[in-house]
Amino acid sequence: MDVSEYPVSNIPPRLKEFDHWVAWKTVPQNGRSTKLPVNARDGQLASSTDPATWCSFEEAHLSFAKHAEWSGLGFVFGEDDPFAGVDLDDCLNEDGELIWGGDIVEGLKTYTEVSPSGRGLKMFLEGDKPAYANCRKDGFGPTGRGKVEVYDSKRFFTVTGNHLAGSPRSIEVRQRDLVAICHWLWPQRNGTQPWTARDKNTNDERRFADCLASMLAMDVPDHRDGSHRLFAACCRCVEHDLSDTEALECIGRYAVHVPFPQRWNDEAIVRRIRDAEKRCQRGLAVRPGHASSSDLGAEESGPRCLPVGDLIERYPTLRTPVIDGLLRQGETMNVIAPPKLGKSWLVTDLAIAVGTGRNWLDAYPTHQGNALLLDNELHAETSANRIPKVAEARGVSVSDIAQTVFVDNLRGRLLDFQTLRGYFDGIQPGFFKIIVMDAFYRFLPKDTDENSNGNLTDIYNLIDRYSADLGCSFVLVHHASKGNQSGKSVTDVGAGAGSQSRATDAHLVLRHHQEPGCVVVDAAVRSWPPIEPKVLRWEFPVWLSDELLDPSELKMERPARRTKPEDKEKERWTAEKFAEEFVTEEPQRMTQVRNAASKARIPIRIIKDLQSDAEEQGLIYRWTFGANKPVSLASVPQPTEEA
Repeated sequence: MDVSEYPVSNIPPRLKEFDHWVAWKTVPQNGRSTKLPVNARDGQLASSTDPATWCSFEEAHLSFAKHAEWSGLGFVFGEDDPFAGVDLDDCLNEDGELIWGGDIVEGLKTYTEVSPSGRGLKMFLEGDKPAYANCRKDGFGPTGRGKVEVYDSKRFFTVTGNHLAGSPRSIEVRQRDLVAICHWLWPQRNGTQPWTARDKNTNDERRFADCLASMLAMDVPDHRDGSHRLFAACCRCVEHDLSDTEALECIGRYAVHVPFPQRWNDEAIVRRIRDAEKRCQRGLAVRPGHASSSDLGAEESGPRCLPVGDLIERYPTLRTPVIDGLLRQGETMNVIAPPKLGKSWLVTDLAIAVGTGRNWLDAYPTHQGNALLLDNELHAETSANRIPKVAEARGVSVSDIAQTVFVDNLRGRLLDFQTLRGYFDGIQPGFFKIIVMDAFYRFLPKDTDENSNGNLTDIYNLIDRYSADLGCSFVLVHHASKGNQSGKSVTDVGAGAGSQSRATDAHLVLRHHQEPGCVVVDAAVRSWPPIEPKVLRWEFPVWLSDELLDPSELKMERPARRTKPEDKEKERWTAEKFAEEFVTEEPQRMTQVRNAASKARIPIRIIKDLQSDAEEQGLIYRWTFGANKPVSLASVPQPTEEA
């Protein structure tokens, strides 16, 4: 990079105060490119452990301007500076957008810049890395190639000045946040270190989990500086009998999800804990007989009322859409359909739509993000066979969803809605935009009665907690009750207690249409205007929109009697006239031919009869183009391969 193009003005002045600067260059080493530090004074290699090979920022910058063979400037973390650095490798895509690590960037909230490759981030902060923490952890991101590195001495970082938009421009003091991240990366199990969210086996860890859950359930106004909400969080820590160290980490983790208007240092938080001890009973929440906030159905009991003015100011807009017209971030949607109607195919199509940002069912725009299918009915081999078929039918390459659609086949692993708590604790908040659970009934805990309004309400409350913790939406796949559904309202469709439709934000149902192989999709939605029902036609392996059919013509209990107008219509049309009118020498998809005939007001039953007669008489021929490909019709036979 030419020195005149180097955005040195973005480099925080605080970093320039220390004589810890070097240059760096790229050299081939062991078959790959390696960045090596250079002593800016003499051009020899520098050492991250020898301060004599470092210099001031001004010296390094001037020397860099004279050496075109050098690649850039670097900063060495030493024992005598207050800084630490966090390096995220392979966290950006080709467009510079985060594909993982956003929670770490948000949690540290300090000066962050894009690395020389354009695919990583480096964060500079003030803080000391805990003694137990390692330097590197691999396996992050959709492909597992990402890694996190943390250093506070004996290491140099390249410095590009390519500031990450939206991050602070100054280096912030982030000791508590750095410790929390190191605990998450390298959990401590010896009882002397604070609890980590990834290891929940002891009573202390359960207390921490319950305390954090109770904080996340709070809806307390900030009152400008956030002190009121901070005090409420400190009360939760006292009630759950957390030590000061545990309380600081728990509040820090809570602040990652729900930031305070201003930053509170550790000393100020401890003072608030002392104040809370005067108002609250220590250990109240963990006494026998007291329901923990992470238990099924538990709620915060205190009032959370807000003046209307504060309410409107605090929540000026609706939540971010996930599926336009149906679902928003943090909401839950039921998908209800009769057994064996293709629900799994339908939600596989949904996951692919979200993973690519395409419309679902040709009608509902989605907002691109990672999707997770939790399937406890299909084996992994079946999912691996089905997904490419659905993708191909939608014109999507498997490579387009290779890093955005995820599947976990849970069949036989005995996980239910309650035991999934530990499973979801291992998922990075914000990584998934949507989680699909197929099928709902197989996730119900033992002895849960799906016909009990109380039992199902508890389940949906638990799902709401998971949704809040993970920052995503849930889609629950469930079956309809037995019998004909045409006479029921949308909210009455679905096996089990009626609370399932009332507890969710969108209740989407599929019911049989009078036309064989077709269904009507309709939904009751909470945060959107009412949707218009539409007809879908099954064309293996996906449901396609059929605008020619009337969605009000639901299949009744008894098939409708054939009417005389249809008989007259059949008399008016012959196989010869059908072939001449709608089929050409150029092959057309069968659905196109039938749609054209429907526009001529021929009933679909008559269309099928005419098509069958025309094929038997050799007036039209079927053309096929491979397994699972749509069938086409033409007035001439399909050429053989030899032709």
